[in-house]
Amino acid sequence: MNREKVNKLPHKRDRSEVLFETLVRENERTVTAFLRTMVRDPGFVDDLFQETLITAWNKFDEFDPSRSLGPWLRGIAFNLVRNAARSRKRDCLVFGAAATEAIESLFNNFDGDQGKWEEQVDALRACVEALPEKSRRIVELRYEKRVNAAEIAQKVSSSPSAIRKKLQRIRQLLAECVMGKIQPSQI
Repeated sequence: MNREKVNKLPHKRDRSEVLFETLVRENERTVTAFLRTMVRDPGFVDDLFQETLITAWNKFDEFDPSRSLGPWLRGIAFNLVRNAARSRKRDCLVFGAAATEAIESLFNNFDGDQGKWEEQVDALRACVEALPEKSRRIVELRYEKRVNAAEIAQKVSSSPSAIRKKLQRIRQLLAECVMGKIQPSQI
């Protein structure tokens, strides 16, 4: 954490500091994973995570202790990503409201069970790796390099509508694979 930012943190009672640190440690991995779903640059993910903690610390008095800290931290993180995408034009994958709600729902299902979340991420990686080469390339172009359907169509000699349909089928196939309905070897 940047020393200048640390020095700006308000001084609170030691008990609050310990509570905050404990709660953050319990949620660190899911907040980081949440940020990684929206931001490609690992260094920028780290920066946003630190900003999330600073903001959370500054607003810790507003936190309702009867609720889970995870969704609160992820809300702060999401707002920081959205603001960064607007102001800095950083390479952020900011989703629409429906997709964000779906991501939040996924994270809420895994609150407190880091192992389950990691299993799902590992399953997704295995499923993507099992895709045929052309499908993997389309996924890489769309989700890693952020290329739109028209540009992908040019690169793989197809039409934009065919690429959009192919992406829809790939997403469905990956969802079924991750949920265990099909094995990666069956792709």
